[in-house]
Amino acid sequence: MSILAPQLPLTYPRLPTAPSQLRRSPLAISIALALFALAPVPAQAAPLLAENNVATTDDAMPSIRLDPIVVTATRSERALSDAPVAMQVLSRQQLDDNQAHTLKEALALLPNVYLREVHGKTGYEVSMQGFSGDQVLVLVDGLPITASTGSTVNLNQYMNMDIEQIEVVQGAASAQFGSAAMGGVINIITKPIGAATGHVITEVASNGQQNPSGKKLDANKRYVEASIEGALDKDQRFHARLSGSYLDNDGLSLDHKAWPRLKDASEQSQVSARLSFRPDGKGISDDNNDSDDSRLIKNSQYWLEASHYIEDDISRFNYYVAPRYLAQQRDEQITKQRFSVGARADITPHKDDASKTYRLSAQALHEAYQSKSNTKTQQTLTSARDTDISTTLAQAQLDFPELALSDKHIHFIQVGGQVQQDKLSQTKNQVSELISDEVSRDVGELYLQDDWLIGGNWEVLSGIRYQNDEDFGDHIAPKVSLKYNHLDASGRDHIFRGSIGGGYRVPNLKERYYVFDHSNLGYKVMGNPNLQPETSTSYQIGYQGQLSDSINLTVNGFYNEVDDLIQTDEDNATFDGNIAIYQYMNVDSAKTYGGDIAIDWQVDERAKLQASYAYLKTHNNVTDTELTYKPNHKAMLALDYRISDKLQLIPRLNYESKQLISTSEQAYSPAWWTLDSKLNYDATANLSVYAAINNIFDVQRDVSDASDYRPIDNREWLLGASYHW
Repeated sequence: MSILAPQLPLTYPRLPTAPSQLRRSPLAISIALALFALAPVPAQAAPLLAENNVATTDDAMPSIRLDPIVVTATRSERALSDAPVAMQVLSRQQLDDNQAHTLKEALALLPNVYLREVHGKTGYEVSMQGFSGDQVLVLVDGLPITASTGSTVNLNQYMNMDIEQIEVVQGAASAQFGSAAMGGVINIITKPIGAATGHVITEVASNGQQNPSGKKLDANKRYVEASIEGALDKDQRFHARLSGSYLDNDGLSLDHKAWPRLKDASEQSQVSARLSFRPDGKGISDDNNDSDDSRLIKNSQYWLEASHYIEDDISRFNYYVAPRYLAQQRDEQITKQRFSVGARADITPHKDDASKTYRLSAQALHEAYQSKSNTKTQQTLTSARDTDISTTLAQAQLDFPELALSDKHIHFIQVGGQVQQDKLSQTKNQVSELISDEVSRDVGELYLQDDWLIGGNWEVLSGIRYQNDEDFGDHIAPKVSLKYNHLDASGRDHIFRGSIGGGYRVPNLKERYYVFDHSNLGYKVMGNPNLQPETSTSYQIGYQGQLSDSINLTVNGFYNEVDDLIQTDEDNATFDGNIAIYQYMNVDSAKTYGGDIAIDWQVDERAKLQASYAYLKTHNNVTDTELTYKPNHKAMLALDYRISDKLQLIPRLNYESKQLISTSEQAYSPAWWTLDSKLNYDATANLSVYAAINNIFDVQRDVSDASDYRPIDNREWLLGASYHW
């Protein structure tokens, strides 16, 4: 399976599809040996999915392949290769093949997406094109995920059990999606509910001698997932799905008898329920088959979804208080409740002209995030922190009928808007850590987008978004994208894309109102209600093409200018006695630039190889240095090899260069390589088993080096099984 979804549609069979027609290839075997020096152990090949008009077939078993349908590029359904904005797509099949159970594990499959641990938390945040997790918007079906630290989404806190695909747009997308989309958008698309079906997955893993139990063969990580769905009535008007997952990780310890832990212990569980209603009682793919053309409203759909998430983390560490180290333990319990509703309908005001059809869609969301964190010193409670964050949002969009000015000039126009309220309260030992007991933000936004098709080759997507914030007033973000499609003499596609967009991010509530009091250590960090939004200008250019029947090439470049970056101003501290007081300030401007290249090569009937490389350069215009935590080079080499019609081998080699950790000390984290190997075996039509060795080279950070940010996980051995019916 390719790491990325197919970039171009292949609407003709290039190679035989029947397993009996496949032949062994010495070239594929030699590539496998070069990538995979150690013998692998067995893994899953999940069943093929074809839902919601998205065909996800096994790339290593060549066949007629349909282009995936995506929505994030234009906020409307488009084939991936038709999208005027460059995108990456992770399919359900890819997540299953690679046993990616959390959003963090899924995004780790993308070559130009960077992950780092959330400071002071158990989990990971994303970085794209040099932008931090605060500046990347993460959505589920177009609705935001509440951030765990004010604006950074913890990628570990979303379980992948109901995902159809993950769509990623890099660069400023504020015109379509608003504040916090400066660095891009990650949109999780959930599966539609179809025929009666269900599945169960179970998995165990061990980290050998770093198991905190001290027993090498213990199950240090355990995962269980289950789901059941189907129609509730014979007319198939009502559909429902109930799903749940549980992930228990004991963490890592270099010495199981010692107090500190290299990696926190974490226990996560998530339960989700979805109910959908279609008055017509139609199947998922029947939108365009409505025989009653006399009705004003057709193809209407309504849905309701609710989920409940619980996480318990245990962090053990030593804290130095002269003249000795004191044992510390932080226990944090996190709960999230998420409720969303939505509706969509096609409206034809003129019954005699079905081409003049409008599409109206609307959604509403409420998500509540609670964290209770207790810290003990030498088993004595010293800190009790309670945090409550909530997001309430309503949005609507109207897609106008096709506006054909001529045969060569067609416009698709859409307008939309949303209102949102965020609230935050946080106390430590029952004393507010904010400037007031509770702070909030109210914002209203409107956007207009025009998708202009010019002839059969050109497309211009332009959009503008207006935001009115109760504290920051008005802001306008524009974006223009251009796409040119060229079909060469051999019938192969070559797509060129370019875009210019304005991005912005309103300061989060913590940056404006937080009081981080470490007076016992000689300093405080204060929020700043007078902060101004960060702004950016983003330039993107790219090419996608079929170099031959078996090779696809993707090349992208970017340049971003950022103003009014928000950070703690360490050069302008004030003093209250002996206590240094620092404050968040708009102190920096910066630029980020770079690009990436990816080659997908169908080596033969059994093997597919992907090679990718990403380059990132950043510059702080004030300090004349690089930005921290931004590696310059990242590379990935992956092979998808069908050993037989039932057995699939996926080795993946990852590389990340050194990265600057501290500007003042010029400290760098070392470069690193990792090799993962997975084997998937279809035991029966319904039962799959799988196994993996992750981090075969056992590359791991040196905990004695505070500047070492290499992977925290050592070598992991994994076994699992999946049953579908």
